[in-house]
Amino acid sequence: MIRNFNLIVLLICTTAVVGMAPPQNLDRTARLMEELTNAPGPPGFEGPVRDIVVREFEALGIAIEYDGLGSVIATEPGDGPRLMVTAHMDEVGLMVQFVRPDGFIRFKPLGGWLRQALPDQRWTIVGRNGPVLAVSGLRTVHVTPASERDQVWPIEQIFLDVGARSADEVEAMGIRPGDPVAPWSPFTVMPNGRYAAKGWDDRVGLAVMLEAARQIHEGEIQLPNQIIWVATVQEEIGLRGAQTSVHIADPDLGISIEAGVSADYPGARPEQAQERLGHGPGMFLLDSSMIPNRKLRDFFFDVAKEEGIPLQGDVLTGYGEDGAEIQRYDSGRPSVNITVPTRYLHSHSGIIQRSDFDHAVDLLIATLSRLDADTVERLSQF
Repeated sequence: MIRNFNLIVLLICTTAVVGMAPPQNLDRTARLMEELTNAPGPPGFEGPVRDIVVREFEALGIAIEYDGLGSVIATEPGDGPRLMVTAHMDEVGLMVQFVRPDGFIRFKPLGGWLRQALPDQRWTIVGRNGPVLAVSGLRTVHVTPASERDQVWPIEQIFLDVGARSADEVEAMGIRPGDPVAPWSPFTVMPNGRYAAKGWDDRVGLAVMLEAARQIHEGEIQLPNQIIWVATVQEEIGLRGAQTSVHIADPDLGISIEAGVSADYPGARPEQAQERLGHGPGMFLLDSSMIPNRKLRDFFFDVAKEEGIPLQGDVLTGYGEDGAEIQRYDSGRPSVNITVPTRYLHSHSGIIQRSDFDHAVDLLIATLSRLDADTVERLSQF
């Protein structure tokens, strides 16, 4: 039902903008990105996304298991060092807090939102009867005092409107407190090989992981290691799925794949982030949760140079990612975080560039192909 709803929404959106955007002529990989980004999956409610991930791994014949929170662990057959490659399934969203007698809905955020990004948007509430479209209400300018028009609205003043006239009508729609709410913003092709969508953090990482796995299988690439592909849950509220799944993966080395912080638009400064669209994948050299293993970091840059793949470094704060939990596992493991540069993270419409994505897939496969037992042992020594 959820997938049918998203398809209908996509068709409506495409019809509305006909003549304003290029047609959605998508290859297999872009169709996967479309499906992943359109699926609703706030933290703790990743089911629609998990269904896609499981389907893709099962099509490759990879054995799947789960941790107790719902993370997907897909283990390849093989010998040699165990490499955990991870991306997270959840996106920033909301949760229904309570329903007012007049049918308006109060909510709490799930994950880090800018308050400016919450009002005057469309959302999907996933209730027990299926998805319901909602609008985050905003007081009209005509009745807003001039002194208040430029302020950031407190979250307590923002509400969701599903068209109901009473709490009973909301209940009849299948909406109750605790239900997840996801942004509504269908995948769209833009000029210059760019894609706009919600949820790139971290559906773009999932897409890199799934595409790399597909190319390895279809190309019958023999790897000198054993890959454990992990799609985690609840990253946006504390890296929780990585904390639990790493014990099942039991890795010797970890690679996290994330949406990077592109800062190539007006108002952004290089002191904040250094990635740029179209300049290749990125690597976090510092974030709030992890300093990467120096040898593994340099290994990625060496492989990128050998393969002629552009690779950007990024030093930033205010960002945590699953690689930190791999790094802290047991007595410690070499770990890095690679990225696909993304504009406007944690909002309804982020933008990526396809060439950065393709280069990220190429770099991941080239690096995995070189991580044999001797190399992993060398990278782990000090």
